Amino acid sequence: MKKTFNITMSERCFRFKPDALGPHAPRTTGVYEFVTFDAQLRPEVLYVGVAHPDTLYDALAAHLMGNRRPSKDELFAAAKDVYFDYVAQSDAASVEDLRDIAASFAAKHKPKLNGSSLPTFTGRFSEVELVER
Repeated sequence: MKKTFNITMSERCFRFKPDALGPHAPRTTGVYEFVTFDAQLRPEVLYVGVAHPDTLYDALAAHLMGNRRPSKDELFAAAKDVYFDYVAQSDAASVEDLRDIAASFAAKHKPKLNGSSLPTFTGRFSEVELVER
């Protein structure tokens, strides 16, 4: 059975720095990405994560403090400018849905900083599709 998730990303990517978290990182669970941009402003996803039971704010803060991998040092070693983006809205109803959304992002972008901790599909569906609104 194929599953389609409707998602809306945040209105823009935000610089990954402490003073950006407070006003821009939601205090809800969800899926997030660390992104950089090349000279032509094409995005490259560096990492895909799921914040659950933590909030997006807590997960991003943990990366900044070095309590979650990749740490800010690892992120900035991979790219000079690092931004975060997140799924602002979706029809996900469970943590398994969030994991399937994250796995779909990871399969599409192949983020280099996930390493062996690449999000994996739950196996509940034969195919997962994301429709961005």
